[in-house]
Order: sequence, then C-alpha cells, then structure tokens
Amino acid sequence: MYDVIILGAGPTGLAAGIQLALFRLNTLILEASDKVGGIAIRARGIRNYPGFMNASGARLMERMLSQAEKAGVEIRTSEEITKLSLQEKEKVVETFNASYSCRALILATGIGMKGLNIKGESWIGGGVAYCAECIPQSFQGNDIVVVGSVAEAVQEALYLAKIAKRVRLVNHKNLISINEETKRRLERDGVQLIEDFVVEEIRGKPPIKLLLSRHVDNLKVKKLKTNVAFIIGGVKPFVFILKKAGIKTHRLGCILVDGFGNTNIEGVFAAGGCTSTVKDTIPVCVGDGAHVATCVRLYLKYTKDYR
Repeated sequence: MYDVIILGAGPTGLAAGIQLALFRLNTLILEASDKVGGIAIRARGIRNYPGFMNASGARLMERMLSQAEKAGVEIRTSEEITKLSLQEKEKVVETFNASYSCRALILATGIGMKGLNIKGESWIGGGVAYCAECIPQSFQGNDIVVVGSVAEAVQEALYLAKIAKRVRLVNHKNLISINEETKRRLERDGVQLIEDFVVEEIRGKPPIKLLLSRHVDNLKVKKLKTNVAFIIGGVKPFVFILKKAGIKTHRLGCILVDGFGNTNIEGVFAAGGCTSTVKDTIPVCVGDGAHVATCVRLYLKYTKDYR
C-alpha cells in the first residue's frame, strides 16, 4: 500500500514524485518502458528550462531521476499496466508483474494520441498538433492541414473548419472510409478533401509548415503549405484501459480534468501531456506535475481515510 502511485516516469511524473516525497508521502512511480524520461530524452538543445542552458533532454531527465531517487521515490520500469480498479477508496493498479494499491493515483502517461510515423512529425509541437478541442485558440484564423488515418479525422476537420481560415483533409494512404454523404458535408463546411496521397515528410518551422505528399499510384508529389499540420492517427492502447476503468477522456485520448488535476473519479488525478497537448514542453509538464502533487497532498490531508 502506497500513499500515491504515479503512472509515467516522464518530466511530469518525476516532478510530481519529487514533490510528494518532500511531503513525506510514500510514493511509487510505474513506467511501462524500460527507460525513465519519456519522449523528453529525445530532445536536444533545450533552451527554455530555467537554470539549464542548452541542456539535452537525456541529461535533464537523468538529473531528475537522481533527485527523485534521493528524495525517496520508488521507481519501477518495465511495468506495463494491464488493469485499473478505481471505484473504491483504495485504488488498485495491476501490471504484468504485480498488483499495487494506493490512496491516490496520478496519471502522467503523456500524450494519448498516436502519430503516423511521418518524417518530421513531432510530439513536442512546433506546428504539429493532435487535439483540436484542447487548445482551440491556437487554430483560430489559421490554415490547417489535417492528416488522418482514422474516422475521427473527419470530425476534427469539421470542427476546425468553424474556427480556422482554411482546412484541408488528407486521407493518409486512403485509410479512412469516406462515403458520398460525408464528402458532401465536408464540401458544404468548406473542408477540401485530398485523397490518393500519402504524406511522407513534414518540414519547416511555424508559422509555415510544408507537407510533402506522394500520389499512391503515379508517384506525383504534392506540396502543401500550412500553419499547422494536424495529425489524427487514433489513440494509444493505454487510453482504452483508462476508459474501461471509468476515466472520462476526450474522444482522441486527452484525460478530462479540472483546475486541480481531478478526474471524474475521486482520488484519481492527471497531469501533463495526457490532459492536453498544450502541455507539450518540459517546463510546462514539470510545473503541472508539481502543481497536481500539491493538490494530491491536500486531498489526502483532508480525506477521512488519510493516516
């Protein structure tokens, strides 16, 4: 039995763990992969993290890990979650290796949407987006190219058409089944549908991104200039475990939380990229992790079952 279990050992999870350990709460971090740090370890030349000039993500995560361990956080890697039981006061997390219990759970699993493995695609933003309703103000008045491989891409394109200057939908590899009625609706709402093309590369920096696509038959190259490349490739498998446990999410995977990190289930919190793609940089994730950890401490302090 732990006071708090954190799922995810990226910047959000590590920051939350450090804060909780300083509050003298018995804390366990479970990481599905065999490495700590999440996608942050791939970042190079980080220049926006206070106190570190041009640090690498790997180095920064290494120092966070060391600090968390010295603070007393228990960290276990290669612990892929198989089931969550969250309806009782005692929350139970099951992995392939063991079963763990806690009084409060923090979900810090990172962005829930899958990419399409396109060259130049990045989870760290920079003109690439994954969730329209998370940060709609970022798309107002912009030119957007939606690259989709699942049916949800149509709904996202229609939503974006209400707030963007122009929206084009690329049916990536023709993976979306689009009937004539849907085509008419896209046309009526001002969405240009591009079929028979595969997006192979995303280049450039905001405000202009360049998408290079190739025709599936004649190999003709089409270049699409845009402000935002919007990627819709479905959700990561873990999102389905969350939904099965009763956690409410946006249809593309973001966990719905209030200003204190509370999910719809009491005692279950979420922080970082799994709650919004606006939280896509290391400083923001670290701040959100520490903030939610403080909220968890207050929750435990004022709930009757806290010891």
